[in-house]
Amino acid sequence: MNRLTSLALVSSLSLIALSGCAGPGNQQPQHRLTGTEWQVRELNGMDVTGELPGSIGQAAGTLNFGDDGRLYGRAFCNGFQGGYRLEGDKLETTGMASTMMLCTPAQMEREQLMLDMLGNGQRIEFTPGGELVIHANDGRTLTAR
Repeated sequence: MNRLTSLALVSSLSLIALSGCAGPGNQQPQHRLTGTEWQVRELNGMDVTGELPGSIGQAAGTLNFGDDGRLYGRAFCNGFQGGYRLEGDKLETTGMASTMMLCTPAQMEREQLMLDMLGNGQRIEFTPGGELVIHANDGRTLTAR
């Protein structure tokens, strides 16, 4: 193989290897976070996907991270909103507020836990399966898909 052919082969292989780094699994956290309504699946390891007996309204938790730094969604009972800032995998939430509708005790318990974890969110990660995990500063986790 002559030197020019070797150089072309090495260049082609380098481009192929680098293009693999740009796949969806390697996007910056900000880009993976936005544009999706995340469904809360677990609060500190507890499965929260099942129906709650006697629940009022939508008994699910959702998260939406806007490109504009807005964070909003549903917290098993009430809607909430606030701001967020992400630097690398470091998460900071600000100005969190929610509506004040009264729901069942089970919904209110999940809501309080979810909002507390978001208010104390410190770091995010994405699992190989595409789940979002928010780590609170006290070690608790919120998992969404």
